[in-house]
Amino acid sequence: MLGEIKENNKGTKMKIIAQRSNYDIDVEFLDDHHYVFKHAKYQNFKNGAIKNPFDITVFGKGYLGDGKYSGWINGKHTEEYEIWKGIIKRCYCEKQSNVFNSYYNISEVCDEWLNFQNFAHWYDNHKYECDGRLHIDKDIKYPGNKIYSPYHCLLVPQRINMLFMNKPNKRGLPNGINISKSGNYEASYNGKHIGTYHTLEEAYTVYSNTKKNAIITIANEYKNKIPEEVYSALLNYEVRIENDKNYVVA
Repeated sequence: MLGEIKENNKGTKMKIIAQRSNYDIDVEFLDDHHYVFKHAKYQNFKNGAIKNPFDITVFGKGYLGDGKYSGWINGKHTEEYEIWKGIIKRCYCEKQSNVFNSYYNISEVCDEWLNFQNFAHWYDNHKYECDGRLHIDKDIKYPGNKIYSPYHCLLVPQRINMLFMNKPNKRGLPNGINISKSGNYEASYNGKHIGTYHTLEEAYTVYSNTKKNAIITIANEYKNKIPEEVYSALLNYEVRIENDKNYVVA
């Protein structure tokens, strides 16, 4: 038994490095991390049922890692786990690529955050009390950014996050712009018509100024509720047509 090597159910080799009884063994995983699972049962080793926290288990990319953060409390996923799993899902879940078509094979999660422990540590240090649940945003600090990472991302209230939703359309036009029957460009924001113009550039300038003012207004409403980093990023945000995922250059 001691020194015995076997693969677990994820195909990772593991070795018994200590044996106190059939019900109390220590197992080392023979990968780059060499995680040691202590006080395992030999039967679980034999069946390949011992879990390695560094095995990839989340949408072919993510893994739990070794640390103090758990993905479950009282049988439910923790808030940080749900957010972490969500960003990996939208970037890498092929089965739902039609739902996340503006993310799948376009955006990515940095290597550091593929380890849940690293993401949870960042989340724990950046969360704050605010209205409702916090959402993770990768675009406010760096418009057009395609990487989820501690350098690029912010935690923001849902209301602020909704300001930056880029709703998909099939018109090839940026959000807020439509072409009228007469061939002119109509600008609207938040369901309200704000003008009709001869060129796309004119219409989008009005739209971007209107949206920028809306962002500043809401930023000031939340000024004393959100971190300075979030507030500053909102004030500095530039609404640019090239960052709209729907816009197709003719």
